Amino acid sequence: MPHQGVRLRSRASPNQAMAVPAQPVPMVDSRLESLKELPHSALAKRGLEWFAQGDNHDYLAQEAIGVSAREVSAYSQAAAALYNLLLRTAQAVHAQALWKNAGVPENAVEAVAWSMRREWGNHLIGRFDFAGGLEGLPLRLIEFNADTLSLMPETETIQSLCTGQLRGSRPTWAALREAMARKWAQILRQHPGREPALLLIGLGHEEDWLNLDVVEMAARQAGFTEVHRAPLEEVIFSPDEGVFLEIEQDAYLRYDFVFKMVPWDFIAHEEPELMDILTQIITRELCVVFNPAYSLLLQSKALLTLPAELGLQHPALLRCSWDKGAFTGQRFAAKPIFGRTGDNVSLFDGSPQPIAQNAGDFPSGPFVYQELAPFNTDSDGARYQPSVFMSGEEACGLGIRRQEGLIVDDDAEFISHFITD
Repeated sequence: MPHQGVRLRSRASPNQAMAVPAQPVPMVDSRLESLKELPHSALAKRGLEWFAQGDNHDYLAQEAIGVSAREVSAYSQAAAALYNLLLRTAQAVHAQALWKNAGVPENAVEAVAWSMRREWGNHLIGRFDFAGGLEGLPLRLIEFNADTLSLMPETETIQSLCTGQLRGSRPTWAALREAMARKWAQILRQHPGREPALLLIGLGHEEDWLNLDVVEMAARQAGFTEVHRAPLEEVIFSPDEGVFLEIEQDAYLRYDFVFKMVPWDFIAHEEPELMDILTQIITRELCVVFNPAYSLLLQSKALLTLPAELGLQHPALLRCSWDKGAFTGQRFAAKPIFGRTGDNVSLFDGSPQPIAQNAGDFPSGPFVYQELAPFNTDSDGARYQPSVFMSGEEACGLGIRRQEGLIVDDDAEFISHFITD
């Protein structure tokens, strides 16, 4: 019988202050160009109407933002350098057994350590979230979504539909599918004895399936002949035989490759039995699971506390610590190490009480504390958060969100970008 999964809890309503602290940052208004509302048919034709329906009716901004080729290059170079830096940090964690310092759950250490030894280089897709990068504002790293992530359909497809309304040739930087296809092809070459059959696993959320569509298109382009999908609760995990689906009564299909839109940290904390089974599956090489288990380490915000201690530097790195006292009287953010979309983030400006705070799924943390960085803003007070996608070591796309207030979370708009030169 399949191991029974559980769904991620629904997001709590944010509770954040709306007054943005005065920051001498340049406005981006001169970069904005108005767009008409994207026709429903354009999205429906591609199966993407969810992004403009119901609660998402105002998710796609009716403006686009111009970004220079030089700025795109700076985003790309910074992301590639930071990816390399985090890999070096992860290697130090493995070599020195700094698992607790890096926030790795105890029951995940075996899988992460094995993955680093045997699956190094198999990281398929991740996303850096930044502050700054426009109007001369220095680029600063907020976090790395290395395990599970969103924004793929918006970045790969929707923003080109939006900017297609603008006059002239207005390209976007969006090559996720091509980059992932190259990575998938490399992975298939590394496993010539395995069947090119891929199972995509989700928790039942529509947004996850839409992001998995991009993964599927890349996999098929790379040579996977069978790509199927199933919610977690329908998947059979056997520590002795691997990963299966029951395709009809008493008929089972085994998969050599799996991509799961289910976070490793969620499995470790909420599904410890499944964590144990998956550890046996991957260490016995019964199935190759993506993103690989070492992506849990890269996902942990606690990893960002270590580069400085290891003598690794990059100008985009913000000071980050397990010690809240290290920021006494300073501006900083408190973040749960595996929080997502602004969950349980609190911002402080030097006083004991937060100036902004979100509820969420991680009220007990554990927390790390990170220096605050200024964001590019517009005259309406919206803050702009650029995100750069990585497929392995290749930077492959830019997606930008904006939101009024201090914490970028599930209420943010997606604003398409276009390259100005």
